[in-house]
Amino acid sequence: MGQDASRAPYGVLVLHGLTSSLASVMPVADRLAVHGIPCSVPWLRGHGTRPEDLVGVTWRDWYTDAAAALDQLLARCDEAAVVGLSMGGLLALHLALERPARLRGVVAIAPALRQAHPLAALVPLVAPFCRFLPVPRRGFSDPSRASRAQGYRRLPTTAFLSLLAYARWLEPRLGAVRTPTLIIHSRADRVIHPASATRIYARLGSTEKELRWFERSGHEMLLDCEAEAVLDVVEQFLLARRPGRKGGALTTALERAEAAET
Repeated sequence: MGQDASRAPYGVLVLHGLTSSLASVMPVADRLAVHGIPCSVPWLRGHGTRPEDLVGVTWRDWYTDAAAALDQLLARCDEAAVVGLSMGGLLALHLALERPARLRGVVAIAPALRQAHPLAALVPLVAPFCRFLPVPRRGFSDPSRASRAQGYRRLPTTAFLSLLAYARWLEPRLGAVRTPTLIIHSRADRVIHPASATRIYARLGSTEKELRWFERSGHEMLLDCEAEAVLDVVEQFLLARRPGRKGGALTTALERAEAAET
């Protein structure tokens, strides 16, 4: 029997971060649409509605949602890659740990392993007395772009503590990740400490791993002042891992030219 013509050879799952919106990661899907690559960009539990809906939600719920979205994508694609921003970056790495069989690559953008805010360490102490935390407007180096993020302005303390617990759980397990991985971070990130990227890179078990630094972006790297350059790097990595591609750098400008001609 021939291959099912309704199935795509390759798709990409794109995951947002804690308190974030689909707008924060949709530029990845927009880039890949030019190449005819299907993307899944799901809402994770407690998001897309109101902050109160995050009460009682834990990292296990977010991982369950990410794994279900990957299953749905693989039901219509032979293989996949996963891109995640912030908490979504941790989820992408977790999927590579637990579900590597049909994954061709992982992109973790500003993965939320270590918080940069100087008061983050105090949150466990105030949690019994403070049900919600404000979400500081620290995600953009260019304030004029901040309105694009569309995320929550506050979050339940319990959800933040669950993210911290997730980072502690995942970090010692990263050595078992063998999927080709690209880590992207900005040295100017004031939400997630840049040390997150170096720690993840050092612990990853993959022999194909790369760490790319940017200098000016805030945490919202897909929307901030270096967004186009960040997207170029993400696009290049994902295109290079399409089935049938045998290594080598792919030039995004060339890929766009090919797409424009078809």
